[in-house]
Amino acid sequence: MTSAQVADVLVGIYLGLLAGIFPAFIAFSIGFGFKYFTDVTVPGLGVVVLGGALAGVSGGLMGLVDPQLADSWTGITAVLVILMACLWAHGQGDKLGASTPRKLTLKSIRESRLSADLVDRVDSYGQIRIRPVGEILDVEGYPPLPNSLRETLHEGSWKFPASLSLAELESRLEERLLTEHELAAATVTIDEQGRAEIAAAPSAAGLSRRVPPGQRAVSIRTLLPSGVARGDSVTIRLSDGPVTGPVVSARTEGDDTISTQEPPGETAGTAGDESADMSPRTPPVPTTTGGEGRITVALSPEDARRVIRADFAPVIVHSRGKQREYEAIGVLRAHGNRFRKVTIGASSNLAGGTIGSERIRDTYGVAVLAIRRSMERIVAPDGDAELTPGDALIVVGRPSQLRAFEEVAR
Repeated sequence: MTSAQVADVLVGIYLGLLAGIFPAFIAFSIGFGFKYFTDVTVPGLGVVVLGGALAGVSGGLMGLVDPQLADSWTGITAVLVILMACLWAHGQGDKLGASTPRKLTLKSIRESRLSADLVDRVDSYGQIRIRPVGEILDVEGYPPLPNSLRETLHEGSWKFPASLSLAELESRLEERLLTEHELAAATVTIDEQGRAEIAAAPSAAGLSRRVPPGQRAVSIRTLLPSGVARGDSVTIRLSDGPVTGPVVSARTEGDDTISTQEPPGETAGTAGDESADMSPRTPPVPTTTGGEGRITVALSPEDARRVIRADFAPVIVHSRGKQREYEAIGVLRAHGNRFRKVTIGASSNLAGGTIGSERIRDTYGVAVLAIRRSMERIVAPDGDAELTPGDALIVVGRPSQLRAFEEVAR
C-alpha cells in the first residue's frame, strides 16, 4: 500500500467518525429502547442497514455519495467505520437495556446501596455483617458513654439483609442499638463498604424509667428460680397478705453479671451509681440463674410499704401464657402486611396534624402502632395524638400502602 493510499484510509477514518455520530446514536437508542421496554433484542443486521441509510443522509453533506469518492479508499473506509460504529453502539445499548432495572424511580436513584465488591461477605441467607469503624462518638447535648458500653459497641457487629439501601441499613441499626443497649439517642452512618460510624448517648434514666407512673420500685430478698426476667408478673407472699406486680429488676447472689439486661452503670434496684460506671463489667445475662437473690417489683405505695417491712418472703412467678403480640404479628404477615418505621419530615403535610385529622388509616390504609420521640414513646396512639417533625412512626400495612405513606411523610 502506497503512502497515498494510507493517507486516503486515514481521511476515510476521519470522515467515517464524523458521519457516524448520528447513525451510532440512533442505533444505540434503538438497542436500548427495545431491550428495556420489550426485552427484545433487535437484530444487528437491521440496525446496520438503518445506520447505513442514515449515514447516506449525513454523509451526503460531506460528499461521501460522490461516485469518485465512494469508489476510492477514502469512501470505502468511511462506510466501514460508520457500519462498525452502528454495530458497536447497538450492542452497548442492548447491554445497558438489559442491566437497567425495570422499575426505575427517582427514589431508587437517590438510594445508595452497598458496593457490589462485598459479594464475598454475603452469607447463604443473603445477609451481610456491619461493623463499626473508628471511635464510638458521643452525641452532643447528652452525657458521654461509659467506657464499658463504648467498648461493647466498638467490638460489636450486626447482620442485615444485603439488599437493603444504606438509608434502611442505618435506620435498622439505629433501632437495634436503641433497643439492645437502651440508649437515649443513636446516629449511624454506613458507607458503601459496610463500615458504620456510630454516635450514641446513654439513657438518662434506668430503673426509674421502667417504673409505671404512680408506683414504687421495692426490692426484697428471696429465693429466685432460674429464668426470671424483667416484665414477669410475680406475687410476694407476705404475712399480712400477698402483693402482685411486674418485675423491673432481679439478681441472683454470687453473680458478677446483672440480670434482665440492666444498662451499664446500674445495679438491681439502684439507678445512676456513678462509681459503677467506672468499674469493668461483663455483659449482662437476660435472666436469673437460680438461688437466693434480690428481686425488684413495681407496686403501689401502700403495697411497697408492706414489702419494706419484710426481710424475706417467698415469690410465686405467674404464667404469662403465649406471646399474643407475636401471634398478632404472624397473623398480620400472613395476610400480606409488613411493618416499617416512617419518620415525619419537616416539610411533610402530616406535620402539625393528628392521626385522626389526617385520616391516616382511611386515606393511606396503614395503622400507626407506636410513635417514638426523643424523650417519649407512645404505644397504640389514639386519634388525638399529634404528629410533629422528627416523629418516628411504627406503621403496619401492605408494601404498596407503606411506600405511598412514606412518600407523603417525607
